[in-house]
Amino acid sequence: SSRDASLRVQAGRRQPHHPLGKMDSSFLETVVSDEEQAPMIDTSSSRQRLKQVRKVFAGGIFVSAAVLFVVAALITGRAPAQAENKSSQAVELEAVEKGCHTAVKGEHCWVDVDWAINIGLPQHADWYSEPCPHLKHDSSFEEFQACVFRINQTSCPPPCNPAGVEDPMQAPATTTTPKPAASKPAVQHTDPCHIAQQGEQCYISVIEAMLSKKSFPGLPKDPTFEDFQAALHEDPDSSDCPRPCACHVATAGSTCFKQVKYAMDKGIKKQPELYHGLTTDSSLEEVQARLHKDGKGNCTLPCSSVEPASVSEDDLAQAKRAHKQEKVEDKNSETKEEKTEHQTKKAEKKIEKEMEKAEKKHDPHAPTCHTAVKGDKCYEDVVYGIQKGIYEHPGWYPGLTASSSFEDFQKILAKNPDLDCHEPCPCHTAVSGESCFDNINWVLSTGISKHPSWYHGLTTHSRMEEVQSRLHEDTNTTCERPCTPKIWGTPNLFCFAVFRSEGYELGLVQAQLEKRVGIFACDEYAVLSDKTLAVAGGIQTLMIPPCEAVGVSKDGTAANTLVFMQAWQVIKNDGRYHNHDWIIKADPDAVVLVDRLRTKLSPHTGKNIYMKNCMKWTGIGWPMMFGSLEAFTREAMDTYFAGAEKCKTVLQWHAWGEDLFMGQCLKLLGTGHEFDGQLIGDNVCKGANCADGMAASYHPFKSVDSWFKCFNQATR
Repeated sequence: SSRDASLRVQAGRRQPHHPLGKMDSSFLETVVSDEEQAPMIDTSSSRQRLKQVRKVFAGGIFVSAAVLFVVAALITGRAPAQAENKSSQAVELEAVEKGCHTAVKGEHCWVDVDWAINIGLPQHADWYSEPCPHLKHDSSFEEFQACVFRINQTSCPPPCNPAGVEDPMQAPATTTTPKPAASKPAVQHTDPCHIAQQGEQCYISVIEAMLSKKSFPGLPKDPTFEDFQAALHEDPDSSDCPRPCACHVATAGSTCFKQVKYAMDKGIKKQPELYHGLTTDSSLEEVQARLHKDGKGNCTLPCSSVEPASVSEDDLAQAKRAHKQEKVEDKNSETKEEKTEHQTKKAEKKIEKEMEKAEKKHDPHAPTCHTAVKGDKCYEDVVYGIQKGIYEHPGWYPGLTASSSFEDFQKILAKNPDLDCHEPCPCHTAVSGESCFDNINWVLSTGISKHPSWYHGLTTHSRMEEVQSRLHEDTNTTCERPCTPKIWGTPNLFCFAVFRSEGYELGLVQAQLEKRVGIFACDEYAVLSDKTLAVAGGIQTLMIPPCEAVGVSKDGTAANTLVFMQAWQVIKNDGRYHNHDWIIKADPDAVVLVDRLRTKLSPHTGKNIYMKNCMKWTGIGWPMMFGSLEAFTREAMDTYFAGAEKCKTVLQWHAWGEDLFMGQCLKLLGTGHEFDGQLIGDNVCKGANCADGMAASYHPFKSVDSWFKCFNQATR
């Protein structure tokens, strides 16, 4: 349950390069089931003595640095960690006596503050937004140290304030210590680029500007289509046009020109399946754009073929008709997709294999790669390998796993002469930590909402590969051509689990990941922990920022709400949840059956709801959502993220488990709920019978053997 993932801060130990001033690395601690009492320490006498040593500062009550060392000794039963050298120990003692000390180079605190300045805030601003809302990139060294002190008093003492500031918990007014030089810049998001195309509002605006011969500041004497678009982008009275991309039309003699000419003269006729979306009537620019998008050959993004001098009213009328037709087709995307698939299959029948091989052999400008698309026979073979073959005949796919990309599977199949599969084109889908990944998330979270006309065909729910494909046009985003998106189920699920880095849970998660079962059978998944860990198969944990100690809730279980507030923020920042119909939070010891889960959730997809799953008792407050498996629609999560601060302010949540908090928060924000008593089989609720053939999850099974025994019973 959610109470089965309590997170506890243990003061005293340091972890290098921790995002909030190197707090303790073991703040994710014990797991407590709903039926179990959260592990407690005898702090009654400690609390009595603590009352005697509290000090009152201006503006509020704060625990002094001296008391923190005493508390560490009282709670942990041992003295604080010894300083590494006499000088740093002396500084700590001086800080205790004076109540403040501004860190200097060579001290632990200085390293922590340096990290917060150059890496912590630039890369993880949300981690600092609540404890230090006024902290900025140009804040003083003392302001950063004060923030680190607020977050983790065992890392730094409060800084000594410059003249005029009396409260060490208040941000200093002036700087007395120079900030260290930045070691890593913050991610910068430039305006996205895109050359307007037929069917888009910007395209119409550019044509209108050309016809009116409107004068714009800085417009060259003989402006191009892109010059007009750039002028409209800068025009404060226009909001339709994004920044045009740098472009270049292939010229005679260049490699790209030869590849384009081959496609126009021979390739499209002889191998139409390699030139998806093109016809023999396609222009040079259209062919070049396709070769650039697909990664076939050496072509850059071409400029528009529209010449300002030759634009007419007929062109404007045609642009408006195309824009109107595009809207109609967007509403009927399935029909358009079926039509395209039919056309592709019809074209595929005309392919002559021997002629294709001869063309490849004798013409150096023939494409050397082609990634299969829906309608290709190869596409069907790849999908079989991904969905069934890798499980039923793993030996057919050497070196691959269920998480391998579409292109990885096609590359194996291309080696089989009996199959009609080409070598796939190079690709790379952005992953967390890369600049492209950050830009994709920016487009989904901010760009589309702020400038919807700039992202024709994209929505805030578009898949990351779709956005990356668009950003691939702009070299400034560092986005390569994305790999083929994975095929998802219906409804599609984003699942995650929170686990501690020490204890039985890591082994449990690794065993599930190895077999691709539990949450790892969802369409996408994440695992969160107190450390960045390599779990298995290239999967790494997302790290939860440090937070306060977890206590005991009013019902005797873990009061872990603050921890999961941080966890949900990590999920929001990760961004992938936004592409999915449902977001599932499951405990590591919950046996999740994804196929059953899809069936139970399907009727409620698209609603702004969460699922209640336990009717242990009747009366006020029941049914409830038990935390061993929590299910939220994307709409519900959007509601939560928009109103989380209200819940933190209005609700008395500090003594609650996270599942109770989420239920009450969503109720406060107007989100509805549905009840399904067969969503979980939980010993904390009404029992777990793994052989009942009904529940979508069973809990708790804390060992690998017991977990897989239940899984095998449930899937027979």
